[in-house]
Amino acid sequence: MSRAAQRRWPRIEELLVGLVLALAAVLLWGPHAPWASLVAAGLGAGFGAWAGARLERARLRTWPVIAGAALFTLLLVPAARLLARVPAIGVNAETLALARDVVVVGVLCVTIALLIALLARRFGLARPLPAVVLVLALTRLLAAHRGGAIHRPLALSDPAWLHGWHPALMLAGLGATAGVIAAVALWRSRRRAWLQLVLLATLAIVLVYFAPGLGLLAFSNTDPLGLSSKTDTDERQLSSGAGGEGQIPSGGRPGDQLGLTEAEGEGGSGGVAPEMVPFRDEYSREGAQSPVAVVVLHDDVEPNGGVFYFRQVAFSSWNGRRLVRSAERGVDEDLFVRFPSVRPIQRPAPPGLGLRQSVPATVSLIQDHAQPPVLADGVEISAAPIADPALFRRSFHSVSEVLIGEPRDLLGRPAGDPSWPWAVREKYLALPPDPRYRELAEEALTMIRASYRDDAWARALAVSLWLEENTRYSLRSRHASAADPTGSFLFGDRIGYCVHLAHASAYLMRALGMPARVAAGYAYIAANRAGGSAILLRSGDAHAWAEVYLQGVGWVPVDPAPPSIDPPMPAPDLDLQRLLGELARPEGERLADDVPAPWRRPSWRQVAGGLLIALAGWALLGHAVKLWRRLAPRLARRDTAARTAYRAALDRLAEAGLTRRYGETRERFAERVGALAPAFTSLTGMHLAACYGRRAASRRGAHALTRLTAGQLDDARRWRRWWGRLAPWSWLQAR
Repeated sequence: MSRAAQRRWPRIEELLVGLVLALAAVLLWGPHAPWASLVAAGLGAGFGAWAGARLERARLRTWPVIAGAALFTLLLVPAARLLARVPAIGVNAETLALARDVVVVGVLCVTIALLIALLARRFGLARPLPAVVLVLALTRLLAAHRGGAIHRPLALSDPAWLHGWHPALMLAGLGATAGVIAAVALWRSRRRAWLQLVLLATLAIVLVYFAPGLGLLAFSNTDPLGLSSKTDTDERQLSSGAGGEGQIPSGGRPGDQLGLTEAEGEGGSGGVAPEMVPFRDEYSREGAQSPVAVVVLHDDVEPNGGVFYFRQVAFSSWNGRRLVRSAERGVDEDLFVRFPSVRPIQRPAPPGLGLRQSVPATVSLIQDHAQPPVLADGVEISAAPIADPALFRRSFHSVSEVLIGEPRDLLGRPAGDPSWPWAVREKYLALPPDPRYRELAEEALTMIRASYRDDAWARALAVSLWLEENTRYSLRSRHASAADPTGSFLFGDRIGYCVHLAHASAYLMRALGMPARVAAGYAYIAANRAGGSAILLRSGDAHAWAEVYLQGVGWVPVDPAPPSIDPPMPAPDLDLQRLLGELARPEGERLADDVPAPWRRPSWRQVAGGLLIALAGWALLGHAVKLWRRLAPRLARRDTAARTAYRAALDRLAEAGLTRRYGETRERFAERVGALAPAFTSLTGMHLAACYGRRAASRRGAHALTRLTAGQLDDARRWRRWWGRLAPWSWLQAR
């Protein structure tokens, strides 16, 4: 590098750092921020990078600079916020707030960029900081892509689908490209360049191979039921209750459709919630749209009641405060408590097969679960290959006997199973000793006609209708700290969510002598399929409901849907539902031709082969450049003959391990090497005369001195030169 280039390079480097940090600041501040804030972020980061370079040259100590920047920020940011509260003549509050945001954003970006630029210039380990910030900014911008919707943003997913690429890989590739650009732009030195390239290549290979295992291409989720953890603590938590969110809209209630009531009642709108642990007072809706699983039905079916219930756990044993999981033999033996491995897991078929339809399905989990969500009532689950490891954590096949038909088909059937032992029946009938439960259950029976009051299914519907008429659904309640949370809900303000409603339904049905339990998992409204075979389960679809056992039928959901105080959750995105459903199918069973092929983790042989190809290309490129530098003196013009010949001689010296030290003049270097290769001293003089004088060198003479230097090095350092010839990038050491 010439002296002029050496003088220009610090300025170019400062400009590159400023541009990278400005771009990172704009990306970090987000696409939905006001344009004034984005401009302030970009300009502030660029100015901060320039100021950091100036402070580095001023040779101020690092810690005082950091302390001063922090103090400046702590003083100016509160001052800007205070300024926005002071009324100004002719300036409205919105303008003042925008000015405050601009000042705060600008100050923060100036301070952070200044510190990053200063640290990157002073400490070798901190040099990649600007590149890391840019990569993190781009990752943050694209990571959520609408709660895990891989078809968003459309500007990226549309070209991916058009060319048959995987959208998730395109997003990851965009982030990797930003990292490479930042790394190349901030390259500061050619020293040990080969080592830096090897480290970058190794890191890229590791990320590509282990990306699915590290979860870099997977969706985030709040895990509404707490089923993703397999620790003993979470198992105990599951045994004591279930979380659940989505409330099923009542629409036309089964009781009204059957004409059981004396008069028409008002239906309620459905309420929803994203994540829940039993009997808590308030929950956030954050993450309700996050996908957690995709179910592909292999047969068309319309479930009884219009809702698909995916049961994971059931709570049948009353522990003095609420219903918990039972360890009693013969209780809840229809559940699948673990995932299948080599062999399928089977459960006894439920009764009433004449009212059921056998439905095979494939369930692909986007998030891990402790128990498999199986469409009720499942009879068999078996392991299935994962169609797309970049998206799904686990897949399994299931066969379920889904209850179909109309609600009126369940009338005339007694409650319970006469084959149950006495201990099992008592488990399903236990309830709190509070007499108000039995009184309220008898009151609920008055809502239906007298001719139906002895029918078990009609009694269950009466309980559901009473709860719909007399309670309200909301995520904000005040019953968690009560000794009996269900009693506090039912005999208090009657405001609660699905866990309260499920427990209340089970207790009231038990008070009427009907075996009941609480189930938890996911509930999905059948109409949201829009005629398709894919079911997208979201975090907000987590739900708890009650179930009553009817002789000759089995467990039947009882899910009251009172009016909701909270706004309803939107229906699932049909485009995302269809896309994930297609991606969950095996490649040979896909219905659409434009769905990208699944990402497969490469085998070790493929990784080794790719690494060998990369190393071969790296070596060939280095030798190609070396060959060109060696042939250049023969093809050079007369005015450049001395320079190209001198460069070729430097390459030969580098192969022999002889390089010019930093700060060492060319004359001193020639004098040091002259003991081994005297011809190099003459070649150095010819090169300097051609550069600083008016005498052009002879092409033939310069080339002869280069060859003579090589011959003298062969005599002095033959084996060292042979090793240098094999190194493809040895010419990078020549100075």
